[in-house]
Formats: sequence, structure tokens, C-alpha cells
Amino acid sequence: MTPQHRAAWLAAGNYIIFLVFLIGVAIRAPFIQTIDLAGQHLANAVTTPPMTQVMLMITRSANPVNLIAITVLIVILLVSTRQWRWGVFVGAAAIAGSLINLIIKMIIQRARPTLPHLIEQGGYSFPSGHSDSSMAIYGALILFLLITQRTRWWKTTAVVLLTLFIVAIGFSRIYVHVHFPTDVLAGWFLGWGHVCLLWVIARRTWLKNAIGGPQNRRA
Repeated sequence: MTPQHRAAWLAAGNYIIFLVFLIGVAIRAPFIQTIDLAGQHLANAVTTPPMTQVMLMITRSANPVNLIAITVLIVILLVSTRQWRWGVFVGAAAIAGSLINLIIKMIIQRARPTLPHLIEQGGYSFPSGHSDSSMAIYGALILFLLITQRTRWWKTTAVVLLTLFIVAIGFSRIYVHVHFPTDVLAGWFLGWGHVCLLWVIARRTWLKNAIGGPQNRRA
């Protein structure tokens, strides 16, 4: 199986899992409530004043304005290092994550948790936009690092840190009581599905000549 075929299957798998969550939320399936209660209990169990300050800082780092600024910075850095094709990839992932998330929220219209919110947050709950967008943006960056970077220790360290940051952002949304755990899980699967699908498309189009031998690594 080629990398493109694996990515296509990964995209399909992630979208299918997301659809399971979407349907479960729409029909109020028992497994949705079970997951949500378990996740909320976990967040409550680790609640302390210092942890609250950390979670607030993390969740604010993924606010739309901040994510836009981070995405623009990443794209500029990639373009300035002659990796403009990857810049397009990251930018496309960010746009897909935001627009599709907004459309789904307007369709599902799930109300946010009734627990006291630790931050001001309007709009609908499903799926988590912070989780979806952070997975799409940082997931695209992870894919870039995995494919283009040769230094193993640097690549491994960066990928682990980015993965932990994605998880922390999602958990922070549960911790501050503005999302259900299933909102976050669905957002992650949706965001990674976008990355995998975009990879399949990009590998056949604008990234076609940018991947391969060493001579193409900086194309």
C-alpha cells in the first residue's frame, strides 16, 4: 500500500469515526453521555487553582485570532525557507478546519455544557473548533516535519511536543467547561481527517514535485 493509499484510508477512517460521534450527538445516544460524564469527572478530579491558570492560558492560545496569527507565521516561515508548497498545505488545512467546523456547528446546534464556564464563550458546542483547528494546523505541521526533516532527535522532539500541545488544548476546553469531551474527540478526528485528505490531494497536485529525493526537499 502506497503512502497515498494509507492517507486515504486514514482520512476515511477519521471521517467515519467523526460521523459516529455526530450521529450519536444528534440522536442523544447513551454512549455519548457515558463518554462525556467520564471526561468531565476526570477534568474535575484534577481541578486546582494553579491548574486552572495553566488551562486558561492554553485554551486562550487556541482562540481564533491567535490561531490565525500562528498560521500566518508558520506560512511565512515556510515560504521564507523556500517551502511555499508546504505553506499552502498548512494554510489549506487551517481554512478547511475552520469553515467545515462552522458549517457543522450551525447544522447540529448542540448547546454548550451547563456547568459554570471559566471563560466567556458563545456559539454552539459540537464539534470543538479549538480542537479541530489545532489538530488541522499543528497536524499539518507534524506531517511536514515527519516527511521533510532528517534529524531524528529534532523531528521526534518537535512531533511529541506538538502532539502534547494538541491534547492539552482539547483537554483545556473540557476543563473550562465550554465543551463536552465528545466535542473535543470529534474535533480531533475531523481535523486529522482534513490533514489526511489534503495530503492525498496535495501529493497529486502542488506537492507532487516537492517530495522525493534530497534535491526536492527544499523545492
